[in-house]
Amino acid sequence: MRAGVPPGAAWSGVLGTAVDRQVPDVDVVVAAIDDGARAGPALRARARAVVAGAHVAAETGAPLADVLEHLADAVAADAEQAGELAAALAGPRATARVLTSLPVLGLLVGSAMGARPWQVLTDGGLGSALGVTGVALVLAGRAWVGVLLRRAATP
Repeated sequence: MRAGVPPGAAWSGVLGTAVDRQVPDVDVVVAAIDDGARAGPALRARARAVVAGAHVAAETGAPLADVLEHLADAVAADAEQAGELAAALAGPRATARVLTSLPVLGLLVGSAMGARPWQVLTDGGLGSALGVTGVALVLAGRAWVGVLLRRAATP
């Protein structure tokens, strides 16, 4: 486009399908950038942003190449931020998995030492009540950590 190619021809060249208008449809853009996987909401949002930017450029006379370049920069910044967030949350997720598995590991170590924790947990009395309480607390803790991680991942 910076070389003077008309918008319809530039869109056709980039998207790999005939575009006879100045602005392609969102579905055409999604189909062109979808790599065979199901188009998710993020991909559709990016396609809508490209089409909206093209509409704004067409209506205001702004250079389409500049508008699309700014959109590309914004998408790249969003992807970089998402990567940094995933890296920042990897440690807490791994810690939650380890802490969730520790009670099971404790039961296995107790069994290996001859303490018979399974017998205590299945005796039908206080041991069973404590076992059920322990499982409930582990599940509640795991759910709470999941809530915290989802809140932290929300932009």
